[in-house]
Amino acid sequence: MVEMHVEGLSLDPQTRKPIVILRQNDGKGLLPLWVGAMEAMTISLVLNGEELPRPLAHDLLLMVAKALNGTLTGVDIVDYRDGIYYAVLLLRGPAGLISVDCRPSDGIALALRASVPIRVKAEVLEKAAREQGPGSIHPATRHHAGSDAATDMARSADARKEADTLAALLAKGAVPEDLGEAAGPERLRELLRALEPVSRNKM
Repeated sequence: MVEMHVEGLSLDPQTRKPIVILRQNDGKGLLPLWVGAMEAMTISLVLNGEELPRPLAHDLLLMVAKALNGTLTGVDIVDYRDGIYYAVLLLRGPAGLISVDCRPSDGIALALRASVPIRVKAEVLEKAAREQGPGSIHPATRHHAGSDAATDMARSADARKEADTLAALLAKGAVPEDLGEAAGPERLRELLRALEPVSRNKM
C-alpha cells in the first residue's frame, strides 16, 4: 500500500467536473479522482478549515462510530475497474478490525475529518497510470490545484440551488418576500430564462 495525502481540489478544464488530487507522501506521483460537486464540497470544508454549527453526514458517521466504541483507522483505495475506483473504510471496534465498502470520495472526506491515513494499492496506481496516461491531469488543473477551486465549486452550487428554489417559487406564483419590489415575477422569470442549463452549470 502507498500512503497518500490530498494535494488539493481542482476543476477539470474540459468537463468542468471536480477533481480530488492525491499525491504520494514521498512526492513521487499524483492520482486524480473525478468526483461529484457535493462530494468535493464536503472535502473542501475540511481543507478550508470551515466549522459548521451542525454536523454533516460524514461528521455524523464518525460521531456514531465513536458512540459505538469504534474508530476509523484508515481508508484504502483497493481496486480500479472500468474507470471506477473502489475503497474501503477500516474501522476498529469491539469486534476487532473490519472493512466497509465505500466510495473513495466519501472515504477521503472521512479520513480528512478523522486525520487517518489514505492509502492506495500499488497495483491500482500502476493500472490507473496505464489507462489514464501521463497527461490525465491537464497542466492548468495541476497549476490550480488547491482550496480556491473548492470554494468556487461551493459558490456555484449555492447559486444553482438558489436559482432552483426561485424557479420553484415562481412556478407556484410566489415571489420571495426578501426581494420586495426590487423585481417582479416577470422580470425574475426573464432572469431565470437567461440562465440556460449550460450557463447555470458554469455559475
